[in-house]
Amino acid sequence: MAAPARPYWTGYLKLSLVTIAVRLYTASSERERVRFHQIHEPSGERVRQQLVVPGIGPVERDDIVKGFEYEKGHYVTVDPEDLKRLRLETTDTIDIVEFVEAVDPIYFDAPYYLVPDGAVAEEGYRVIREALSQSGKIAVGQVVINGQERIIAIRPLGPGLLGNALRYQDEIRKPEDFFRGIAADAVDEDQLAIMEQIIARKTKPFDPGEFVDHYQTALRELIDQKLEGKVPVKPAEHRPAQVIDLMEALKRSLAEERKSPSAAPRRAAGRAEAAPEARQSSSRGRKAATPNGQRSLLLPVDGGRGKAPRSAPAAADRDEAPKRRRKAS
Repeated sequence: MAAPARPYWTGYLKLSLVTIAVRLYTASSERERVRFHQIHEPSGERVRQQLVVPGIGPVERDDIVKGFEYEKGHYVTVDPEDLKRLRLETTDTIDIVEFVEAVDPIYFDAPYYLVPDGAVAEEGYRVIREALSQSGKIAVGQVVINGQERIIAIRPLGPGLLGNALRYQDEIRKPEDFFRGIAADAVDEDQLAIMEQIIARKTKPFDPGEFVDHYQTALRELIDQKLEGKVPVKPAEHRPAQVIDLMEALKRSLAEERKSPSAAPRRAAGRAEAAPEARQSSSRGRKAATPNGQRSLLLPVDGGRGKAPRSAPAAADRDEAPKRRRKAS
């Protein structure tokens, strides 16, 4: 079975007396996201961080060990041999301990693709996948990933299995600490009825492909402009107006929804398609250098986005802005 990347973890999936070899791959990637480095402005060189001990100065990485601060300024050190003595069964094995109907989304963390490691493991793997699919259950176990024992939830995903690392209960802040100030009073029935109509009209199957990271697109446009020597124009700041008359706002919202049979598209097609051009332009811009071999320092960022000056958005655009807001990740 061909693998698209190096496995993040290899070991065994254990269910009662059944043990099969598996590989774990990270299911998410941020490779295409814009990342910034710290640059020394006078020279244009990248700033590098050094490992420094106060009163001693720079030190070699080989001289550094792990330590736990048991008192302020006092540490107990732990070396690799000490950690090897803590080797648990879950270091090499995902031990399924129970099956559940559902898991509260607040506990979900990093996603992983779980695949069989070789043809011998595939038979047992397919049986587990099919049993989970038909029962509608989620398998829950524990495994050591990257030096930490994590809870993992395993569910069918097409022909394979999806694993999600879960947070421990003590990692979750208590919701009542944040929500206790919210009144428990009943809401207005007429307002509720209109809101339910709005929800019904905007309800559709979730398609993540409809959502675009507009901030990343804007960053690429800004970088492209600066590589061309242009100062990006800062658009006028605008924020949605605070709702004063809730009933009037609900009625207007429902009226807007009724004007069109479907919600306004969230995909910024033109902007998304322009991103590859921005990347190509960025690659060409990086080749430019000053006579001394240093890459030229470009014009300072002035804020904003877009390739041409933009006027303040019209009132209709401001009203539509909340609709186009991307779902928070």
